[in-house]
Parts: sequence; structure tokens; C-alpha cells
Amino acid sequence: MAMKQVSLRGGLRMMVEDQGQGEPLLMLHAGVADRHMWDRQWDWLSQTMRVIRWDWRGYGETPQVSGPFSYSEDVISVMDNLQLGRAALMACSFSGAVAIKVAVEHPERISRLVLSGSGIPGYEFSNPPQVEQLFAQVDAAFNNGDIEQELDLLEKLWLVGPDRQADDVDGAYLQEARILLRRTMGADNVEAEDFNWSAKGRLGEINVPVLVVVGDADVPDTVKSCSFLAQALPNARLEIIKGAAHLPSMEKPDAFNAILRDWLAL
Repeated sequence: MAMKQVSLRGGLRMMVEDQGQGEPLLMLHAGVADRHMWDRQWDWLSQTMRVIRWDWRGYGETPQVSGPFSYSEDVISVMDNLQLGRAALMACSFSGAVAIKVAVEHPERISRLVLSGSGIPGYEFSNPPQVEQLFAQVDAAFNNGDIEQELDLLEKLWLVGPDRQADDVDGAYLQEARILLRRTMGADNVEAEDFNWSAKGRLGEINVPVLVVVGDADVPDTVKSCSFLAQALPNARLEIIKGAAHLPSMEKPDAFNAILRDWLAL
């Protein structure tokens, strides 16, 4: 495995992991984790592909640099620095929205997409009132500076799933996911330019093969968004993983990897 330094806008120098040979696959992590959410996929994929991952700005080992930035621009910068003309993207949660933006704005750079529990830029889906109440409690805990309460609520929403209890979830997975979640608390994406961009009316422009994956215990609006994506994208396949919330690559790695192996034809 090689660690490579990549230069980004704002003077940020970010370390990128690069391993294996073959078709390049960039692994973009969720907002409730860091690059290690892909640990269960990293080694076996690197046996047949060139896998690349990093921590977004303010996450994990990448520092936060003040000033405007773009996650999608960072993806292209990594590709340019590594001299990648074209690559596949595997993304989860908000990074799925980033991957969609890259695929629309730079179609010549993307070979295929894996979107796990993905958001869609510019789209909003409704949650049941009890789930919206949890989100409101997260905002209140953040505004009150109650980090532990905020972490507990985020764990309930994303790691456990709003309709399950912690006792329903594998303890080893939950412990690992909690560690990653705690590492995210210093991240600040308020200056990210990507959140002002909308994919409305443009999803039909993404003609590459797309695998959409979602856990059946994920937040309801995420389940809805993934179903919508699978219908709106011209060349998409939807896979629902039972007994998984927002991070199926961690919670149900065997099921996730089997789907991925089949779809990638490895």
C-alpha cells in the first residue's frame, strides 16, 4: 500500500491511500465515518482492482482548512494528481450525492458508480414524524454544545437505525462504527459549494452502470431516495440488504461484498 500526497484547493495537502492494480475504484466515505468504513472491502478489492481512498476535509487524518471548497472538485483533483483518466466511484451517504455531481459534470471521467445509502443533490424526501423528531433533537444537542447527546442521537439514526434498538445490532459492528462516528465530530462542511448544486432534471445524463445499495433499516428517506435513484437512472440496479442501517459495508460486509463481487464481475 502506498500513501500519496495530493494538493487541493486552499493549500490543503491530503494523504491518499492507493493499493492494487487494474481498474481504479475511488472509495468515498460517509459523513458519519471516515475512510476506514471500507476496511472490509479494501484488501479483497485490491487483489483485482486499484483501490483509492482518503479522509474528506476535517475527517480522520485530513485537516480542515478554512474557506470555500468543493468535495466533487476534490475527487477530480485526486484523479488528476494520480493521473487517472477514468475511474469508478463507490460512495456512501452524502458522498453519494458528491459522486452523482461528479458523474453529471465530468461524465468522461467516470466508468461506473456504486451508491450506498445515497443522497441526491437537490432532492428532499419525507421521514415519519418520529424520525424528524430525532433529527430535531440532533440539531438541538448541537446548538447546546452537548456532544455526547448528539453522538447518541446520531448513533440511533445512522448506526442502529430509527426503528431498531442497539440490542438488535451486532455489538462488534456497533463498537467499531461508534469509533468512526466519534472521529467525525470536528468536521465542518458549511463552506462546501456542492450543497448548492441540484441534480434535478439531470439524473438521466448518467449513462454508466450504477449499483444502488441500501439497508432496509436505514432512515426512511434514504430508502426512498435509493428507490428513486434506481428508477431515475438509465442503467441502475437496486439491492436491498436486510438487517442493515446506513453503513451496510460495515454492518453486513459479507452480503455487501457478495453483491459488489457479482456486479463488478470479479
